[in-house]
Amino acid sequence: MNRHSKLLLCGALIAWTAGINTGSAQDYGAGYQVLRIVDEGRKRPIHLDVWYPTVGRETEHSYGLSVGRVATDGAIAGKGLALIVLSHGAMGAASNYSWLAEHLARRGYVVLGVSHFKESPVFGPESLEVASVARFGDRTRDLNYAVEFLLTRSPYAPSLDSRRIGAIGHSSGGASVLMMAGAEFSAADVSAYCASGAAAADKGCSYPMTRDGDVAAYVPVASQRPLKAVVVFDPAVGAGFTARGKKLTVPTLVVGAVNNDFLPYAAHAGRIRTMVSGAESVRLENGEGHFVFVDQCASSIDVMGVPLCSDRPGVNRGAVHDKLAVIVEQFLARHLAR
Repeated sequence: MNRHSKLLLCGALIAWTAGINTGSAQDYGAGYQVLRIVDEGRKRPIHLDVWYPTVGRETEHSYGLSVGRVATDGAIAGKGLALIVLSHGAMGAASNYSWLAEHLARRGYVVLGVSHFKESPVFGPESLEVASVARFGDRTRDLNYAVEFLLTRSPYAPSLDSRRIGAIGHSSGGASVLMMAGAEFSAADVSAYCASGAAAADKGCSYPMTRDGDVAAYVPVASQRPLKAVVVFDPAVGAGFTARGKKLTVPTLVVGAVNNDFLPYAAHAGRIRTMVSGAESVRLENGEGHFVFVDQCASSIDVMGVPLCSDRPGVNRGAVHDKLAVIVEQFLARHLAR
């Protein structure tokens, strides 16, 4: 067994190895559609990537950063389907996680990827504002609005079970779905941490923290509908989640890269894992970095000196994705069962 064939699943610290369980059988193809909606109350556009089960034929599809296989605009298959809302990392896009979205769609889930105006390049480079990274009020309101749209006003609504909703997020997206689940957050605690010596290696503290304009843009809101399961990959702003996080009762899976090159594990994923009562945890301990959760890609983009698409020597991003996809699928199946 090479060093990449094992991930550590903590709770009772169980070794999960390749070949023991490969997840449920693939029942469908992965359908895919892009939608652009507007929250009229805030005059704010929201970009949606929707992956869903279909019997349509998959073909190669370019997401811009990466390439996948989907049946674009294929008819949705199945009834009473669980909905998974997907939240991207800072200055990213939901389509950057097609490796997981496609996998879940093929197993009968509808995955709703939400990309945020002023933070995601899908709206055009001229729209980007780095300061938007701190606006978790905007993020969580976008997520809530998108969920309500899909459940009540979209063509997907008749196929969905509104009682079976989960959420997945990476980095800032991980923080966003924790906020949706009801975790209490303090921006002042983040600022205090970033001003301390403990944050010297924390690249998350390089994003602007200054608040301006609409106060509501910065104050997160909880989900309007109960979440049944939450999965977070290297969640950001760990210092901002207060001790009341221990009261969070939503089943939570925390996946973190221990030898992190962007968000120190102890201050973020490790902190969340200890604060959320009963949380399950996967520790990536073989040199994986913060961007191992992003699609396989070939771009030369780096984020504050950390490559987005290339990993440390010996890290096989595709193999990590294959193993994590099964772990996430099994976690969701346990908590979103009919």
